[in-house]
Amino acid sequence: MGWRNRVIWTEGMFLEPHHFQQELRYIERLVDARMVGSNAYAWGFVQFEIDEGLLALGKLGLARASGVLPDGTPFSMPQFDPLPPALELGTDMKAETICLALPLQREGTDEFSLDDKPDAGMARAMNRYTAVQEDVRDASNASDEPTTIQTGRLQARLIRTRDALDAYATLTIAAVVERRADGMVVLDRSHIPAQLRLDTSRQLSPRVELLHGLIRQRAEMLAGRMGQLGHGVSELASFLLLQTLNRNEPIFAQHVAAPVAHPRELHRDCLRLAGDLATLSTTRRQPPTFPPYRHDDLRGTFTPVFDELRAMLSTTIDSNAIQIDLVDRKHGVRTAVVNDLELMRTASFVLAVNARVPAEQLRQHFPAQTKIGPVDKIKNLVNLALPGIGLRPLPVAPRQLPFHAGYYYFELDRNSELWGQLEQNGNMAMHIAGEFPGLELEFWAIRQ
Repeated sequence: MGWRNRVIWTEGMFLEPHHFQQELRYIERLVDARMVGSNAYAWGFVQFEIDEGLLALGKLGLARASGVLPDGTPFSMPQFDPLPPALELGTDMKAETICLALPLQREGTDEFSLDDKPDAGMARAMNRYTAVQEDVRDASNASDEPTTIQTGRLQARLIRTRDALDAYATLTIAAVVERRADGMVVLDRSHIPAQLRLDTSRQLSPRVELLHGLIRQRAEMLAGRMGQLGHGVSELASFLLLQTLNRNEPIFAQHVAAPVAHPRELHRDCLRLAGDLATLSTTRRQPPTFPPYRHDDLRGTFTPVFDELRAMLSTTIDSNAIQIDLVDRKHGVRTAVVNDLELMRTASFVLAVNARVPAEQLRQHFPAQTKIGPVDKIKNLVNLALPGIGLRPLPVAPRQLPFHAGYYYFELDRNSELWGQLEQNGNMAMHIAGEFPGLELEFWAIRQ
């Protein structure tokens, strides 16, 4: 029960190795408790590289690795600790995960393999450390002769995850698809090991760069349109989307420029962005349910949210209202060209009118004094007083259009016989007779 409790140091006590070992266990317990309180996922790889040359030989091994095991043990291979022996994979190896394993620290078991202790077989294999001789100098007197002391190097190994049971602290290093007949080991390259930094493996950092590129590209596109937008519903949605993108772009830029953040921090940023975008980019207006963060399954954690973010950032929010330029041809004639003939067949068309005349006069007289039709027919419509495409007053401004005080709105009658001709070429003309001082016009197509 007291295996990791603090040592009570008193004057005159007889010191034995037990005292220092007990004190070290207490300090490790203290550090573990502090770390768990600040970060429950303070374990994983910092550096990680598989020896690719061994795969062709039917083996799996590490070229280098550093980090912290789930039990809090730090490791750095081969800088301070030896690389584990390469694991020979059998011909029947399929769909297996391989892990870096270190025997757990347990009360009543030997932690060290000492040169003068004739351990053998499984007993020696279950030691956490191998004792080695090191020549160490006195740090306060570099000129002094070195002293030979024994230090412990981690005795880690590579094993199948299903063989680790509860006897080891483990970190999965690879997912093996199969060993082919020619001996080549095939790995699942989408596997993401537990890691403490985004740049530890090759899976997370490139996807973060892609997301940042999509965010930046979308924000630049929306920013370029801001000066041309009014204050309609679709324009407000574009503004809110730009605000969301601008709020998140610097955050993801930091993840790209300095990829040292913990994956959980990136996961929170991705969830926050997905929630914001769902309001503006999806019909449900709510984000889907994402799986919770799992440090030992980063692929399963990040893939759904990455895929959803890519889809939402790639979805274009088209404005349902398209303003069409009116060209003043003098003598009361204005022309407009609708290049998208699909609009002529499916959209409704609205003319927004403002003039310095009483509102009721504008609503009553403007439709009667306006002729609308194909460009090649407008002259006959005016000279022969023939009916053109009618205008119907709207009680309020369409919600898709920007609101301007003093403007009145008229919808073009698509049931007119002349409308079929407009659907062929989109060339429209209108003639406005009478006096409408300070006349201002806006012509809009509204997608249905």
